[in-house]
This record gives sequence, C-alpha cells and structure tokens, in this order.
Amino acid sequence: MLQCRQGIEWQCGLRRVAIAALAAVFLWPLAIMADEGQGEVPEVRALRTAGEITLDGRLDEPIWQQAPKATGFTQRNPEPGAPISQHTEFQVVFSDTTLYVGIRADDDDAAGLVAREMQRDGSLFRDDGLVVLLDTFHDHRNTYMFETNPLGARTDALIADEGEMNNFQWDGLWRVGTSRGPEGWIAEFAIPFSTLRFDPSLDTWGLQIRRVVRRNNEFAFWAPIGLDANLFRVSRYGHLTGLELPEPSLNLQIMPFVTGAYRDNVDTGSDDETDAGLDIKWGLTRNFVLDLTYNTDFAEVEADALQVNLTRFSLFFPEKRDFFLENSGIFGFGPGAPVLGLFFSRRIGISPEGNPVPLEWGARLSGRAGGWNVGFLDAQTDAATFTDEDGEREVVPETNWGVLRVQRNLGERSTVGMMFTNIDTEDGSGDQRSYGLDANIKPTDRLTLSAFWARIEDDSAAGDASGSPQDGAWAAGAEAEWESDLWGWELEVQEIGEDFSPDFGFVRRNGIRRYRGELDWEPRPETPWILNYNFGTDIDVFTRLDDSLESLWASFRFFGIELETANEIFFFAEHSVEDLDEPFEIRPDIFIPVGRHEFSSLRGFWATNSSLPLSGFFAARFGEFFDGDRTGLEVTGRWRPNRFLRLETSWFYNDVELRGGDFSTTLLRQRMAVAFTPDMSLNGLLQYSDASESLGLNLRFRWTYRPGSDLFLVYNEGWDAPSLSDPMERERQVIFKLGYLF
Repeated sequence: MLQCRQGIEWQCGLRRVAIAALAAVFLWPLAIMADEGQGEVPEVRALRTAGEITLDGRLDEPIWQQAPKATGFTQRNPEPGAPISQHTEFQVVFSDTTLYVGIRADDDDAAGLVAREMQRDGSLFRDDGLVVLLDTFHDHRNTYMFETNPLGARTDALIADEGEMNNFQWDGLWRVGTSRGPEGWIAEFAIPFSTLRFDPSLDTWGLQIRRVVRRNNEFAFWAPIGLDANLFRVSRYGHLTGLELPEPSLNLQIMPFVTGAYRDNVDTGSDDETDAGLDIKWGLTRNFVLDLTYNTDFAEVEADALQVNLTRFSLFFPEKRDFFLENSGIFGFGPGAPVLGLFFSRRIGISPEGNPVPLEWGARLSGRAGGWNVGFLDAQTDAATFTDEDGEREVVPETNWGVLRVQRNLGERSTVGMMFTNIDTEDGSGDQRSYGLDANIKPTDRLTLSAFWARIEDDSAAGDASGSPQDGAWAAGAEAEWESDLWGWELEVQEIGEDFSPDFGFVRRNGIRRYRGELDWEPRPETPWILNYNFGTDIDVFTRLDDSLESLWASFRFFGIELETANEIFFFAEHSVEDLDEPFEIRPDIFIPVGRHEFSSLRGFWATNSSLPLSGFFAARFGEFFDGDRTGLEVTGRWRPNRFLRLETSWFYNDVELRGGDFSTTLLRQRMAVAFTPDMSLNGLLQYSDASESLGLNLRFRWTYRPGSDLFLVYNEGWDAPSLSDPMERERQVIFKLGYLF
C-alpha cells in the first residue's frame, strides 16, 4: 500500500488519484475496439428571406415554397435505426434579425395527438412534441434547446458539454406558432439572433431536430442518435449551412422593474415596502454577453420543495434565479454539485441558515470565442441580521463574491480548464479563496476520462491568520466512463482533504477517499411489447484518510423492465455499511450509537406512462436501517384532464424503528398548474412535513404581457403545524413585481 509521510498527505493523495487515472487509461483499447464512428452527417441549407413571416403554423409564405426541405428521420425508440412511422420534414430560413424553422409533422391519426401541456416550461415530453437544437458555435459541445407541442407551449434550455451541465431554468426570447389539421400539425419557430450567442464568421451551425409521437412512445431524430447517446450528444448533430449571420450591433436589453410587498409575521408584526431595480443585458459581441443587475429581487422564484433528510449530510437544492442561469454551464467545475463544486451560485444572497440576503448588485461576463470558454462573475451582498423563533441570531456581514472560469477546447469534444473563486467579507471573518484545474477528455465517441484538482486558502482558519493553504484544504479526483447500446460502466476515485470546505461551493463530506464503480446492461429482446430489460450494479465506498472504512453503499438492480407502453418496473437489493465516530442524532432525542452498522434492504418502483391523463409513480423500500428497521413508501399521482389544468399529488412516508427510539415521517406535496394561455399561468405548491412541523403555501401568477416582460403576483403563507389538524399561522406575504423590457 502506498505510504504517506507526515506533512505531505496531499501529495500522497494526488499520487493515488494519478494512479487511478492511469489505470483507466488501460481501458482505452477495450473502448476503442467497440467504438463506432458516426455515419454520414445530414445537412440542410438555410435560405434568406426579405419578406415578413407570420407565426401562424401555416408555412404559406412564398419563402417556404422555395427553401430546401430536410427529412429522413430515424427512430431511437422503440425501433432503433428504423424510419420514423409518421412523415416529418422541416425547412430553415432567416432574416436580418431572426432564424425561422418550419416543421411539418404529418400524422395518419391526427385525432390521436397528445397535447395537454400549455404552460411555459411545462413537461412537454409527455405530449407529442418537436425540439430544435442549435450548436451556434459549431463546437460539437454546447447547444440551445427550443421545444414545443401542438398547443404552442414553449420550453427551452441551455446545454453545456454534451449534457454535463443542463440549465432548464433559462428562459430565452423566442416565439412559436402552431396549427393542427387532418393531416397532422405544423410548428413555426422564430428565434431572434439576439437571443443566441454565436460566432458571426461562421456560415454553418450544428442542428438537431427531434420529434415525439407520444401515442407510440416514439422518439425520432433527423441526425441519427443511437441507444448509447441521447438528445444532447451534440457531436452527432447534423449541419445547418448557408447562414449569413449579422455583425455585432449594440444588442442592449434594459429591464427596469418595480416591486411591492406586504409581510405579516406573528413575531415581528407587519410591514410593507416598495422598491425598484434594474437588469441589463448587453451583447458586447455575438460571443460575449455582459449581465448587470442592481437592487435585485428574486421574490418571483418558486419555493423549494421540502425534503426529508435521513442521512448525516446536507441536502442539495438547485439554482432557480434568472440572473445566475444564462451560460451557467461555463461555470461548472469538476464533478459538480451535489458531489463537489467550487462554485455554487445559491451561496450568493442566501445565508447559511437559508435566509434571503439583499443582493446590492451583480455583474457577469460570459461567452465563447476561438476555442475558449470564459465566465466571470462579481456580486455584492449587504449585511443582514436574522433572529429565529428560538431567539438565535444569525449575523451575515457585507460580502463580495467573485469567480473566474476559463476553459480551453481540445480536439472535437475535450476540454481543460481552471477556476478561481474569492470571498471578501467586510469584517474579514469569512474571507476565502479557492482555485482548481480540471480536464474532460473524450478520446473516442463512447469513452470519457475526466480529472480535477482544487485547493482552498481560508483566512478564517484557526491558527492561520496569513491565509496560507492548510495541508488538508485540497481535493482531487479522476473518472472514466464508457457507454454502448447495451453496456455501460463508470469508475471514479476522489480524495477530499479534512479541511476542504469551500464556502462558495458545495461538498457533502470531507476528510475522505471515495471509490465508485457502476456497471449497466440493457438487453433488448425480440418480444414486441418489451422495450428493454435493465440490470446493473453500483458500489460507492468512502474511507477515511487512514484508509479505514467510513461508508459503503452497494446496489444490485437484479430486475428492471421498460415496456413499449412507457411503463417501468425496477427492483433493487441494497447493502450499506456506516461506521460512526460519534452518535448521529437522526431525530430530536433519537440517536444512532457509535460503531459499525451493517444493514440491507429491498427497494422497487413502478412508473406508468406519464403522457396519459392519469399517471402515477409508486416506490417502496423494506429492510434494515442502522440498528433497526425502516419502511419507506412514495406515491405520486398526476391528473391532466385538459390543456388548462394539471394536478400532482405526492405522499412520502417513512416508518423507522431503532434501538434508540421509533419515529415516522410524512411529507405531503400538492402541485397545481393552471395555464390560461402559453403566456399566462397560475402555479400553486402546498407542502406539509411533520418532520419540520411546517405547512406552506406558494401561489405564483405569471403573465408575459410582451416578450421578455413579465408581471408576477406571489402569495406565500406559512404555518407551524405539529399536525395537519392544528396549524398555527406563522407568516404571510403578498408580493408584486412588474418588469418591462426595452
């Protein structure tokens, strides 16, 4: 075994990671022998138009009669490589300001079209749908996604590094018109060039079109995508040629906004306030965009979903705030949260206890050019003091947050990069810097090798006023991943020093070494009604830095089946080992004692076809849990009676019996979505958790009264609820926000 001399543990750990990475290299020949290159790349030429195009889903303007048509869609599911069952063709035209994509989706059973989602950013994959994906830098890595259904609903996303970083919270400025008839349906996409970042010197982009025929659970692509890849495999996209891209212009978007709020709290009383702020987006070039925000308010953001935590580690909640979302994939580093990340934007404007901290201003520069990806962010938060219901005070100093991210593209799909973060607090109590290097190497179409190294300088570290790095304030890791039509595997190793705690990032545990392996096998039988079987195993091992075992989790997926009806059934056998150095208080006054705990359980779930008006999900877990037993149940039911209304009810239950005491947890979640039009909706989220003894209601009305300009009305109410039958009002908020985009 590799021995470490005292004082150079980080060097020894780095050698371990290097050895693991070297071992992965020996797997290259196996991957290369089984690798398959991409076949002929499809191509379509865009045609310039000088006339106006009306977005009515008709395709009756003269330019549509002249533009080249592209067809030849092939299935990914249910019959990989077979021609699409319904004829589909598309055309692309462009003006000085806008890219238009017209898609004709014929259907021999037009009455059977599934279309029940109308809300902005709804779950359109449950309906018949069309997706347009644009690789605007033609770097075979990153793409914009625009999706619609026969009702003209819109969903969009930013995809980075072929799906390594996906941002579905992003809302771009674009429009779509659809029409339905006896021969099928038609969609006209209008995507302004000002919405996109691109290299104006190019005349060719990457392009992918996907069609979903929902009643057949059929997914078909213009540029073929096999079972070893997915929608975001940008390197397999086709080519969009003939573009004449506009030169950079001022490209300035200014959105002032006003807010008003009324708050009533049983402890602090009631108050009301009005305020104003400003958001600016300036396309410095077609490659780089500067975002500025002043006196920012995020009151319109949907509330986080409650979770029940039965582990010793922190929960992870995703970013939802618009300012931090565009080009957020550039800021991804290493394995990323929730495993480990140097940068996690939710640290800005949210205190460690989860209280909102005023964001005075923020600036972000991001873009891609000449094979480089660059992201810079600087934000300033104000000082704040909070007092909880027990009288405990949380004092947050005025803080400046800065991050710099640089990546260099290598070859077709590989990157190397660096990241630097900096936190400066007014009183110096939380000053910290971090820096790291990472690489993502893809030597073949199916093999990915990645590695990272990071280090922290913490001015607040005890006994280290100089801010020099502590010996344990570092982390490193390496991973190899390979995937084919039937097989896939992953190997991963990490070492995280005992002092590695990035205040600007996220890490679940430190002072560990992690070893993980996963193997998947998905055979596809000839049986007509079975899509595929699914078997596999996943092992995750954590040791302390002295190599003693801290945790082990092993899961064996001994049976899984996916049906052509889109129903799924999976069963797992799991075994865990937890070696506790100190008692774990899993619930108030209920402790799991020090020592090694080994326990096994069985788990399974059943999911029905989510495109149906009624669908559901059921999961169950039975077995041992630490020094006792646990039964866990999850039931979710969805009702989509029409295009206007969607209801989803979820129930999560755990019954735990331990030597130190018994307890149960119940979490209820009710979601409601009412879509009056694709641009006007009302969303509701009602949640109850007996673990936190809380009941909360979040109602959000959103009206996009013109592209990019929104009116929000938000109502929040919270109750202290030891039980659902006895809630006691805690606080109430009514919030108004109006923005106007110039």
